[in-house]
Amino acid sequence: MILSSGVLKADVPNVVADIAPVHSLVSMVMKGVGEPKLLIPQNASPHHYAMRPSEARALQEANLVVYLGHDMTPWLEPLFETVAASAEPLDLSEVDGVLQLSFREGPVFGEHEGHDDHDDHEGHDHEEEGHDDHDDHEGHDHEEEGHDDHDDHEG
Repeated sequence: MILSSGVLKADVPNVVADIAPVHSLVSMVMKGVGEPKLLIPQNASPHHYAMRPSEARALQEANLVVYLGHDMTPWLEPLFETVAASAEPLDLSEVDGVLQLSFREGPVFGEHEGHDDHDDHEGHDHEEEGHDDHDDHEGHDHEEEGHDDHDDHEG
């Protein structure tokens, strides 16, 4: 009788993430286990994306598809009944505890109209800011600083 000392290893699941930020998150979770596939390239709009055959194949082979939900990729959910029928869908918008922020136009979340949050900056010059500690140096020449003990050498 021969005993094998081999280690049992579970198969790495085929995981697909819809967009780059989700792919990054899933990659961190899967670190050391495997690498998820990115479905939609970073430079493409996820809202009206038309998949290439290689991306359809990735969905067909997937065990798990992690996506942001119907609002981000409305065309993806119907594929769970056809192309990705064997995949388990994970809609992040339906996960308890996920904070959904409102839609934004620019790169910063929150209100930024009117600049009311900057009222404390009025009435002073930003170029002068941070230089109050040098006021005690005004009115004297820095070149002569530290040379008082050499006055006896003049002459």
